Amino acid sequence: MTNGDMRNGPCGVCGADEVYQGEFTGQVGLRPVGVTLGKRPVFDVYLCGACGHAQWHLKLTPGLRSYIERRLDRRPPR
Repeated sequence: MTNGDMRNGPCGVCGADEVYQGEFTGQVGLRPVGVTLGKRPVFDVYLCGACGHAQWHLKLTPGLRSYIERRLDRRPPR
């Protein structure tokens, strides 16, 4: 588990300030486990150039948020 949000600072794993941003999209789908239907979201991806750690952050639209709330299982905090 990381110690920080790489969108706002250094790598949460190794502390390096060598963080790069990109986008991940394509022929992937976000879906509930075991279901074959889904949406095609776009993720902002932050990569540490020192240790290789990556964080993905979903670009939430109102429609995608609604889909997530209706179709995916919510995981309670531990």
